Amino acid sequence: MKLRRRCPGRCPVWMAVAAGLILGLGLMAGCAPSPELNVLGYLVARRLGTLDPAAQHRGPVGSLEGIVTSGGRPLAGATVVVAERLGRPHAAQTDAAGRFRLDGIPVGQYVPAAVAPGHQEMVPRDWLGLARLVTIRGGQVTQAPPLALQPYLPPPLPEDLAGAVALTHTGTWTATTNFPPGAAAQVMAFSFQWAGAQVDSLRLYLPPSAQEGESFPWLFMVYPTHVDNWQPVSVAFASQGYAMVAISPVGERGMDIDAHTRDARVAFELARQGALSRHILSGQAIFLGGSFSSAIVPRLLRDVGEHAAAWVSVGGISNAFSLAADFYAGRLEMPPQYELAVPALGPPNVYPLPFLRASPVYWAGDLPPTMLVHTDADRIAPITQAYEFEAALRAAGVPVQVYYYQDVSHYLQIGEDLTDVGVEMYYRILEFIEVYR
Repeated sequence: MKLRRRCPGRCPVWMAVAAGLILGLGLMAGCAPSPELNVLGYLVARRLGTLDPAAQHRGPVGSLEGIVTSGGRPLAGATVVVAERLGRPHAAQTDAAGRFRLDGIPVGQYVPAAVAPGHQEMVPRDWLGLARLVTIRGGQVTQAPPLALQPYLPPPLPEDLAGAVALTHTGTWTATTNFPPGAAAQVMAFSFQWAGAQVDSLRLYLPPSAQEGESFPWLFMVYPTHVDNWQPVSVAFASQGYAMVAISPVGERGMDIDAHTRDARVAFELARQGALSRHILSGQAIFLGGSFSSAIVPRLLRDVGEHAAAWVSVGGISNAFSLAADFYAGRLEMPPQYELAVPALGPPNVYPLPFLRASPVYWAGDLPPTMLVHTDADRIAPITQAYEFEAALRAAGVPVQVYYYQDVSHYLQIGEDLTDVGVEMYYRILEFIEVYR
């Protein structure tokens, strides 16, 4: 049944009550509602006709100011974000005294969020652990609650990781692809159990000539959809003398970015520790990701730290708040499997953390040398995401290389539909990898 934008006459009272309960229960619980409840709240709000972006920007505005600290001292260079209900972010960095000010915020209630390189993102909470709302009033300056950041510490993993996750080798085969000409790879499939899920999407691709005792520089790829659908890409890179470790999100995790990141980190550590193969050269890896997985890889990079030499983002997301604003404004063309991905994260004005975690533009200083690949024909993650990310990376002093192009070609479409742009994209990525291998 097609949802109408507005109810005829007066909207049913139950809809308004349901929307209020969904929001209120989440705030009372001190955490965001489940993705299912978030989607339900979105559908109710859509039926009520309260998701008009133009209406969000009308009316008076106010300001928010405050201070960010770490270890009891003012923290310079932190970013504070306040997002409107439909995603539009208002962000500012703290000065040398740790102070910030945000202007032009529409009147209403918000939960501010803060993050800084080397620090965990946070929202202010009261003594019960509930997120603290701030009220913005027209023409007035509101004082933010204390924003105290803690150092970012990756969650610990078991010492005997392979044993703890029941790592299992599930198959071996040889794969080929049409590009580069004659490309082939040895493929090994693995599965492991972690945090209540069976992760069966771990693969290792080796050069076809790999002999016992040989080791190869390695790449770590997180694909946005099932890893085997991207086998030609993995084979293409492995054929050039690389050990390509690849994984994709598993369905049990749904849209839980943190859970997908933890799965990827387990896979990375298994590879780094030699549990997959001794053909993987010890040392730093180069990471790759794109589309949905571009929300996973930057979080993974924070966890692995110095073990990352560089990374490549292909058609990636850098600011989930802006992406949400584009979604609610109807500017995106989401694939059916992701059409409710943004609403599943909840209203960003009161639940900003899931969006901030998927917005490396605000903590770009934590990232290694970066290559951004993007087309202006992308209607899922607009190229403006790359432009904003590039600016943030350069401002943070991170080496950046970009490849922007005007074409409708799918990213890394190696196979029968390979285009001239696809060929150039592959070789540019390969050149970037060669610099940091």
